Parts: sequence; structure tokens; C-alpha cells
Amino acid sequence: MAWQPTPYTVPLLVAAVASFAFAAYAVGNRSRGGHALLRSFVGVAGTAGVWSLAYAAQLSATSLDLTLFFNRFVWLGSAGLAVAWPAFVLSYVDRTAWLDRRRFALFWVVPVAFAVAVWTVGVDPLFYVDPVLVDAGGFRVLEYAPTPALLGFVGYTYAVNLFTYAVLGYAAVSRDGVFRRQAAVLFVAGVAPLALGAAGIAGLVGPENGVVDFTPIAFSGTSALLAWVVFRYRLLDVSPIARDAVFANLSDGVVVCDAHGRVVDNNDPAKALFPDAELGVHADEAFADVPSVADAVAEAASDDEFRVTVDGDGAPRFLTVDVHDITGPGTTRGGTVLLFRDVTERETLQRRYRALIEKSPNVIAVCGEDGLVRYVSPSIERLIGHRPNEIEGRPVIDLVHPEDRREAQQAFERAFEGAEPQSLTHRIACADGSWRRFETVIERLFADTREVVITATDVTDARRYEQRLQVLNRVLRHDLKNDTNVIGGYADLLRDHVDEEGDPYLDIIDRKVRTLTHLSDQAREIDVALHSDAGRTEIDLAELVDRLCESLESSFPEATVTVTIPDSAVVSADELLESAVRNVLENAVVHNDGDDPHVEATVVADGDRFRIDVADDGPGIPPVERTVFSEARETALEHASGLGLWLVHWIVTESGGDLEIDTREPTGTVVRMWLPRADSESG
Repeated sequence: MAWQPTPYTVPLLVAAVASFAFAAYAVGNRSRGGHALLRSFVGVAGTAGVWSLAYAAQLSATSLDLTLFFNRFVWLGSAGLAVAWPAFVLSYVDRTAWLDRRRFALFWVVPVAFAVAVWTVGVDPLFYVDPVLVDAGGFRVLEYAPTPALLGFVGYTYAVNLFTYAVLGYAAVSRDGVFRRQAAVLFVAGVAPLALGAAGIAGLVGPENGVVDFTPIAFSGTSALLAWVVFRYRLLDVSPIARDAVFANLSDGVVVCDAHGRVVDNNDPAKALFPDAELGVHADEAFADVPSVADAVAEAASDDEFRVTVDGDGAPRFLTVDVHDITGPGTTRGGTVLLFRDVTERETLQRRYRALIEKSPNVIAVCGEDGLVRYVSPSIERLIGHRPNEIEGRPVIDLVHPEDRREAQQAFERAFEGAEPQSLTHRIACADGSWRRFETVIERLFADTREVVITATDVTDARRYEQRLQVLNRVLRHDLKNDTNVIGGYADLLRDHVDEEGDPYLDIIDRKVRTLTHLSDQAREIDVALHSDAGRTEIDLAELVDRLCESLESSFPEATVTVTIPDSAVVSADELLESAVRNVLENAVVHNDGDDPHVEATVVADGDRFRIDVADDGPGIPPVERTVFSEARETALEHASGLGLWLVHWIVTESGGDLEIDTREPTGTVVRMWLPRADSESG
């Protein structure tokens, strides 16, 4: 078999190799892009490769029979490309509805019919009249007279191609970014072969004798453009119809309805939300449980957004619905896109925060830099009698007592100037004309906004209660102690004026005076403990207990004190711990009605803590009073025997320790205090 070289053989072989390579690449990357786009791209590349390779063989053949034989494959590739190219363009612009069998028959029936005729009837006489090989300047090419069938098929392919170029041109103009560049390159890659083929038919290019089809020859150049759009602009990765990568895997639910309100597409999240929204179902049926969605589809509400609630496994799910019209060329409405976003978690949190604010015992308000109230919690009506709508929009300073306004205004301005919260105490006007005292904190709502949040706590009753306690404390600490000292002084004077029978009565007076004086001293220590800012420090219990026991023996010579301590027992405790231990030791003696009270003080290690045991042989604490103490409450009929144990309880608790009071057999009480070891002691 003899072959002839031609100047077009190499470009055609290049085009064939490039086309088959693109087809193989697309098949190897079939996980990318949409299925319709991928299949049509393989079809374009494969048929273009067949056309180019067959035409290279046709031009290289030296006999008419062999030339016509290979020409059959040329028409096979041409017919295949006439089907694959419009399918590719329609897939690319997401007109996949045209790819169903009925509609797409408009594109494939004619090419398939001509391909079948070529292989059954033959290209001669179907397309050519008197075909011959003529010299074209060193090589022979086919020359013929075209038949009406040939002219009809060529006219059909040109019409289809012009339609696809119009679609691609519109896509290039209407889109932006990478998709505009993709469409523009595809437009050039499609127009160039058609234009070059038309120039060859018109005799503007090519040899003077014979007919050379430059359409497949142009594929060698357009293959470079195709490579550019595939690899540079990632045609198979990011394309308008890369549905699997974008639409199908979108976390939000998407439903697409056509112009008649029928569901034509949806993704998995949408199917989970609306099981009835099947393809082909009308929106009224698909969204029967949420009529507002069906109404949005029917009313063509463009760029609208609203909320709906759907049932999700027995619990309500809150969704936002974005409605967007699909507008085709001109002003024709092509359908509706519904975007469903699940905001259940956000809505639940917002409802919780709203409930917390509305049920808060405090007044919570938001003010702008202009000083006007933009929001106030409903609790304001419960606390001071004003309704929220009466306060919102008014200057917040209007509610503040005139004498407190200057300080409040300064705190308000400082809150905008810095990030630190501003605190103040002031009076607020009630609806009935009275004033209540509030402790208020003002701080920036967000760093990037010019708003502050105001949290006001009503402390009127707490302040009144605190004032009463201060009065009682002053009476207990000062007036009572002064009067007991006066009583004690007169009792001493009476000893020179009564006989021996009166001495026991004077002794009782002395003992009660000492008790009241001790009570007053304990009240002072409790006041210090409750209002002290003392922190934790390291204290050696061994040294502390030993020193306090020596002081106890000096103050009460009649008492017998036994001390058992280790060499060291360092704990981390409140700085007022000494007052607590002293009170326990003194109570063990003061409340002992015996003539020779015995006290045993012990410090022992107990796990990661140290324990102080103070045991006495007194009458003990009655069970009812131990219960009152353990429940941390006092009543008129049930009260602890003194303030000392309350002081001990508060100090030990503040130190991170525990307190326990037990009865000692046969008589007496044992008080146990556990305190945490210091870090240095633990190491």
C-alpha cells in the first residue's frame, strides 16, 4: 500500500493525538465535574480525534478506493462531533433539560441518519458526484461535485454550530470571573475550525485543485486552547455545572422549581428536610406543611427571605428560606431557586438568651453613643414600674436621680472611651415617683460597635438590710460593751457594801459581764472577717496552736491545757485563721461549768490536709444547736449558743477547709477543723 506525504498530515496527527489524550484524561478524572459535562467532553474529544486521524489517512492515501474508504470514517467523526459538541455546550451552560431523549433527538437524529447512510449507501453516490483524485501540487486530493445531501448535512451542522456559538457567546458576556474566561476560550475553540473550514470551501485557503477540509486541521490549534481551558481554568474541576462538587454537596438545602412550579432539582439536605419534594412534584404538594414556601414559588418573590419551622424527628427545626428567581434571556422567568438554611442551633441559643434576659432579676439595657435607650429588658416593669416601650427611645440619664446624674454621665462616657467596665451606685426613678437604689455596670457591647450594655441590680433592700445590720453591730460592739463595763464597775463597788451572802450574786454578775464582753469582742472579729479582703497565706498550725494554748493558760489559770503537735504543719489558709482557732480554744474554757476545765489540742496529718482537734470536758453543745449550726440558719426559737462558732465556720470555709462538731464521751465536745496543706508542705 503506497502513501503520500502532505503538508496537512502532521497537523492532523497532532490534533488526533491531542484529542485522544484529552478524552483519556477526562475518563481518568471522571470523579470531577458533572456527569453530563464529562460524557459530552469525552464525546467531543473522541470524535474530533477520529475525524482528524481518518482525514490524515484519507489525505495520505494514493488510490481513489482507499481515499473513499477512509472518507467514511471522516464522516463518522464529523457526525459524532455534530452530536457531542451541542451536548457539551448545553451541559456547560447547565441546560441539561435539553439532554433528555426527546429534546436531544433534535440534535442527534440527523447526524445518526447520515452516518448510517454513509456506511450502507456509501459516500459515492450519497455525497459526491464523479469523485476523482487530482494533483494539488505534489500530492493528490479528492475532487468532486457536491450532492444535495452533502449540502443539506453541511448546512445542518453549520446551523447547529451557530446556535452553540450564540449560547457560548451569551455565557461569556453574562458571566464573570473564571467562568467568563472559560466560555470565551471555548467560544474561540469552536468558531475557529468552523471559520477555517468555511474559508477552505470558499477557496480562500488551500490548493487550487481539489478540496481540502481545514476543519479537522484547525483542531491542532484549538487543542492548545482546549488544553488551556482544561488545565488553566480547570474546566472539569470548576465549571458552572460542577454539581457534585457544589450543588449536591452543599450543606444547605436547595430546591429548584421550573416556571410552572414543579420541582426539577434538589440536593440531599433538601430531601432530608422535605421528603415530599420529589422531582416532578408541584410546589403545593412538595411544601404542603409549609404553605409560605409554596406561596413564594407561586408569587415569584425575587430575592426574598423568611423563616419557617418544620418537624425534625419530633423536635422543631428552624429554617431561613432564601428565594431567588431564575431569569433567562430577556425578562422571561425560568423558575425559582429555594435555599434552606438550618438555623435551629442559632435560634435555640437566641431564645435561651432572650429568656434569660427577660427573666433576669436585673434591668438590662442597650444604649447608643447618643445616650438613647435602644433596648430595655421586660424586668424593668417588675422592678420600677415602667413599661419597656415607655423607656426605649428616651435618654437613659432621665431616669437617674438629679444628684447622681453627673457621676452616671461620666461613667457612661468612660465606657465608650475604654474597654474596662464602669461601675457606680445611683438612684433610679420609679413609675410611682419613688426612688430605688441600683448598682450598675456599663460596658461596651462589642468592640466594633458604638453601643454599651447597662446592667442594673436593685440593691435598695440589701442596702436597707445592711444599714440595719450596721446599727445592730454598732449597738452590740459599742453600746453593749460600754454598758457591761459600767455594770461590772458598779458590781465591784457593791462588794464593799454587801455581806458574804451577797458575794455569789456579785460573782454571777461578774461572770455575765465577762460573757457579754466576750460576745462583743466576737462581734468585732466577725465584722472584720466579713468585710476583710484578706487572702490566703501559709500558716504553721504547729506554731499557731502552741502559741494560742500558752495564751489560753495565761488567761485562764484554772484550766488544764494539753498540746500535741508535730514539728511543722504548714497550711494554706485565710489570714484570719488565728481568730478561728482562738475562738474554739476559748469556747472550750468559757462554756465549761466545771472548776477545773480540761482542754486537749492536737494537730495531725490527714491525707493531703492537716486536722486540728480541740476537745473539752464541758457540758457539750446540745444536739438541736449543732443541727442549727450545720444547716447554717438561725431562728427565734433555735439559735447557736454564741457567735464564735459562726466565725469559725466562715473562716474555715473561706480557707477551703471543713468543720465538724461531735459529742465527746462521757461529757464534752470535740471540734475538728481540716485545712489544706500548703504547696511547699505538699512538695
